[in-house]
Amino acid sequence: MSKKIMILGANTLQIPLIETAKKLGFITVVVSPVKSEVGHSIADISEICDIKDEDTLLAYAQRHQISGIITDQTDIAVRSVAYVAEKMGLPGIGYETACLFTDKFRMREKCKELGIPTLRYKMARSLNEALVFFEELGSRAILKPVDNQGSKGVSFIDTKEKMIECFTEAMTYSKQKEVLVEQVAHGREFVVEGLAIDGRFINLNVGDTYYFNIPDVFAATQRIFPTNADVVLRKKVEEINEKIIKGFGLKQGISHSEFIMNGDDVILIETAARGGGVFISSDLIPLCTGLHTEEFLLNIAMGNINEMPEIKKDQRACCYLAMFLPVGVVECIEGIANVTALPYVHHHNLDAIQIDMHTKEPKDKTARFFLIVEAQDRNELEQRVIEIKQILNGILVRCEDGSLQHPIWA
Repeated sequence: MSKKIMILGANTLQIPLIETAKKLGFITVVVSPVKSEVGHSIADISEICDIKDEDTLLAYAQRHQISGIITDQTDIAVRSVAYVAEKMGLPGIGYETACLFTDKFRMREKCKELGIPTLRYKMARSLNEALVFFEELGSRAILKPVDNQGSKGVSFIDTKEKMIECFTEAMTYSKQKEVLVEQVAHGREFVVEGLAIDGRFINLNVGDTYYFNIPDVFAATQRIFPTNADVVLRKKVEEINEKIIKGFGLKQGISHSEFIMNGDDVILIETAARGGGVFISSDLIPLCTGLHTEEFLLNIAMGNINEMPEIKKDQRACCYLAMFLPVGVVECIEGIANVTALPYVHHHNLDAIQIDMHTKEPKDKTARFFLIVEAQDRNELEQRVIEIKQILNGILVRCEDGSLQHPIWA
């Protein structure tokens, strides 16, 4: 009899996981709060539920007699996965570990305990606490919810008035009603994917992060693998990531960590006990290393793996390429079909762009459109990215002032 696997999340980024589970012969129990999400249309069993509602999810899991539970490319479900697994005696990372990996304040406290440098920071539950610490820092700070994803509720604070303006929004996005006020750093940024099995850990790949130049929109326009940092700096980043993931106690699964340089120090922005979003987990890791990420995740969720898989580092160059659309109404989508047909373009969400679609002002990374691009090396990758941008500039948006504008790439 086929075993049942519960998958939390049903949007575009969970489709590779659901499809792989079905291919491997599992009965898929897919849960998300939105019935219209595409994952429900391919699931064997579909349930509608807030994926933060741990007790209701446990009740569903017990009723369906699942043999494993998993999520990927989203932080929101990590605690719930760990909770259900722990309560049912299924393979998992443990609930306390899941809480650590989904709380930015706890992450920084643990880094201090491990002797890893941090920026100055404070967890605040009230506007007054946030304002007092902001004044201690001086003129600049980053304000963010401690337990959310997608850069929602994150703001750059440079005045007392802006702190007052943004504090309520940040609190709105925090389930715990806690925010982090942190010193600003402006150094180079890295992203690191890792793999844990039976308490052992390896770094899979290290990439470079490049951001849009849009105020208070903390979203990457590209993450490129492998990094072009020199050997010494890459090794330093990898060593700190390994120390963090081991020190945080991740027993199994994929990890996704983001770092920023502050002088010579490599500073943790955040780490997650799941694969990177925007198809980093499902596409970029396999392209770079040869690891079939979804198969690995599904099999550890079922307790079928206890050996470290074979990894081939940096076997391809690849990136995700993201864009925003200007505010207005989409009038032309020329170029999308040409780009998505290219053999070196993989998963994407460009199909969501439709004629007469009303676009909104970008406020966080969830409004991006993106695609995965691969090449033999970074030089070829950069050339392919240039060509793709030229083709996709055939997308045109009619703005309120009557002008036609192309996608926003930077």
